[in-house]
Amino acid sequence: MSSQVRLRLLPRARCMFDEPVHVKVAGLRSRQVVTLRARATDEKGVMFSSMATYKADGSGEVDLQRDPSLSGTYTGVQPMGLLWSMRPDTLHKRFTKTCSLNPQVVKFSVHEEEEGGMLAEATNERLLVGDGVIRHPVKDGNIRGVLFTPPGEGPFPAVLDLYTFGGGLSEKRASLLHRVSYQVTQFEGEVMDEASGLQQSSADLFQNVSECLSTRSLLQIQTEEFRAVKSAEATEKLGKLCEESSSPHR
Repeated sequence: MSSQVRLRLLPRARCMFDEPVHVKVAGLRSRQVVTLRARATDEKGVMFSSMATYKADGSGEVDLQRDPSLSGTYTGVQPMGLLWSMRPDTLHKRFTKTCSLNPQVVKFSVHEEEEGGMLAEATNERLLVGDGVIRHPVKDGNIRGVLFTPPGEGPFPAVLDLYTFGGGLSEKRASLLHRVSYQVTQFEGEVMDEASGLQQSSADLFQNVSECLSTRSLLQIQTEEFRAVKSAEATEKLGKLCEESSSPHR
């Protein structure tokens, strides 16, 4: 690697998973053509990578918020292109990230031309759970889930992220919603009731989840009987209850 070339990730190299990162390169030769790469490995060991060719300005700098990619996995001015254009090295593989406690590590590097040597490298840690957030595993009857509570005294408005198709929980979406001061619960509800062996409706699942949440001290939610209504109607009703529970006048 070159001691003169600097690859910077701004405002910091450690950030939340959904935060943008500003990539800048300095110390290149005037108008030098370089290749920027990003690579990450998912939880199943599958490597994902991207690349883009850039031409430095007269001062030997490349700024992804200003400069266009000339070729690669994307072209044009795309500040986050190295992340969203990542492709699996093994075809037909999807990125797997289920554990919210471990940050996703992304390696950025700058190289001479397409196959040249590495000039500089930087590591980006992308967090799913921020400082002060409490993660509570939940097991109640035939409901399994995870509850994310943001910092503060509460009570917090509630968001439910409900899985009913099996395959296990993926905590990415639920863990990020706590950043806007929601108490987020992700559940995997079995459509078949374990005790009776009968299939549950979506409304039954919502009722079971709301009753489970009502016992949590930091969450104020009213529970009432959910009848056999459409899933969309049950979702709307629960949303209204969450709004009422978070009102400062209550």
